[in-house]
Amino acid sequence: MNSVSDIITSAFGILLLAAVAYELKQRRKRLRELYNVLDAEDKQVVADLDEMVKHGLITPYTPH
Repeated sequence: MNSVSDIITSAFGILLLAAVAYELKQRRKRLRELYNVLDAEDKQVVADLDEMVKHGLITPYTPH
């Protein structure tokens, strides 16, 4: 009986940790979408574009 209780407790603990991890992932995703945070690949692209502007290869967008 004691081992069954331990197994059930462990299963609920694992389930709880998985639910917390899932919720944290969803909240981080919502915050990224809200604040439009760039990931590492996007930051590299922006840095490359900034370098191209600095060297005169391209010009920044200017609305008319």
